[in-house]
Amino acid sequence: MSYPEEQPPAPPAPLPPAPAVPRRGRRAIPAPAADPASRRAADEICARLCRDLLGDFAPALLLLSRTERPRVQALTAYARSLFDIARQPGTEEERLDRIGRSELTLEFALLGEPVEQPVLVAMAGQNVRRPWPPGALEELAASARRRALRARPADAAADDEEAQRLAAAFTAALLGAPPAGEVSVFAGALVQLHALQNLGAERAAGRCPLPISELPDDPAGDGALPEAGRLLAAAHRECARLRGRLLRAPRALVEMPPRYRRAAVFALLAGVRLLSLIEDGDDLLTAPPHLGLASRLALLAQAHWFRIG
Repeated sequence: MSYPEEQPPAPPAPLPPAPAVPRRGRRAIPAPAADPASRRAADEICARLCRDLLGDFAPALLLLSRTERPRVQALTAYARSLFDIARQPGTEEERLDRIGRSELTLEFALLGEPVEQPVLVAMAGQNVRRPWPPGALEELAASARRRALRARPADAAADDEEAQRLAAAFTAALLGAPPAGEVSVFAGALVQLHALQNLGAERAAGRCPLPISELPDDPAGDGALPEAGRLLAAAHRECARLRGRLLRAPRALVEMPPRYRRAAVFALLAGVRLLSLIEDGDDLLTAPPHLGLASRLALLAQAHWFRIG
């Protein structure tokens, strides 16, 4: 807009003070429950997102109680939304800004402000039933920010550390306290196995979750992903690393609260089976292995009747 020379533009009015940003370091005030229809719709959306993400591990949800299952589904859907943002195209600053805005919107949802995102509606509803522990959701968002800044871990040690930090944050949000170290190692191995199973889809999207030290970028230096043969060889080496941690997982199961123990047993049994299928196959990138219906039902039965200690 132009102004006559004799009428210069008035100085801008002072900006209103920014709203206070709630801090989850103080215990979040439980939000009033949304209307039943909105809450049910939000829970159904989270359930669908959670099942889609977990894939072969989704039957473990059936081993949770009716009160714990929606909580796991809401948290999984929220974590998925953060990492979807972290993997979006654009600049690092844009991705970090979107993650920050999502985190801030959740903060206000937990304080009772109306929000439109169904995932955040479900998270706020679960906060009414049992408040999310301080720090756990921040660490989830921190994991997403690290992913937004670095698409691939530098080496196997960095990959293990990041997977375990993500697993520890997620588990702490569910349990209400930081998990034992063995639990983080076990859950981190499941995170890495899930990424390995979906290596073909990641490659099709132009991404590679494997460490750079294990699979350097294409020597041509043109940003192309490693060719299929090198990816498969690296995937099989990764299987050997994960197998040892999964076989040590029974020690982690002892540390799990009873309400989550059967689901964790199913995840362990399914993980070992999937690991064997990946090791024995040669078409991981085009036809990743999956558990059939009969296998899922058998593993559910084993997990249901499994006794620990």
